[in-house]
Order: sequence, then C-alpha cells, then structure tokens
Amino acid sequence: MSISADIPGIAFATSSHSGTHNAPAAVRFGSLQISDRRAGRADYTLTLAVGDAILRDTVRTHGPADAVTTLLYRAGIRLEIHEFHQRTTAAGVVTDLRAQQDRRTEWATGIGAEAAESTARALVAAANLTA
Repeated sequence: MSISADIPGIAFATSSHSGTHNAPAAVRFGSLQISDRRAGRADYTLTLAVGDAILRDTVRTHGPADAVTTLLYRAGIRLEIHEFHQRTTAAGVVTDLRAQQDRRTEWATGIGAEAAESTARALVAAANLTA
C-alpha cells in the first residue's frame, strides 16, 4: 500500500502561525469507495487532503473507521476514538464521535449518504478539531 499525491490541479490552503511552530495542516474529506467485500473485510479507497497534499490509499480492513484512522496515521495524525454513535435521519446518516489526538479530546459530527461516508466525515472533523 502506498500514499500518493498525484491529483493535478487540486490545491488546498494551508495556514501557519508566526514563530517556530506551524499550525497543523487542515484535513479535508475527498472520497471513499468500498469494494471487494468478503469475509467481513473490504477494500476502502480513501482520498483526503492534508494541507496542500492529496493522499489516496486503499486499505483492506473491517470498517471505514479503521480505514480512515489508518490513512490519518500514515499522514502523521494519531487519532483515537473514545465514543461512537450513529443514526439515520432525514438528512442522511449522522455519526457523532468523541476522539482524542495527543491530549485534546473533542466531539465531532459527520453526515453522509451512507454509514461509511458519515464515519469518514466525522473522523476528518475530529482530526481538525483535535489538532
């Protein structure tokens, strides 16, 4: 498995503070495709923007939360899920989760057409909130 930054013509703004430390790069959700489902696992192909880099990778795992946290980890973002709640509403599937990065813990929400997309969006939100 490899991470690639090969989508031409797409750039995302980054921010930094003055001084010796840069602000954490913003994470943005791009897409999530699921294929080759068998034996309780599937291939999750995820595209994220981290700062101005586009990351795309395929992970064979048991669910979207594992796939997204794996790609975030490969990008240097260590996110741990403490609580996870999901429900279907008129707006779509809503995922609420409490996650921690370093010592900062926050609640985040994601909404998607299906559970996997909602989970991915909530984890991206959590990565930004806990940065």
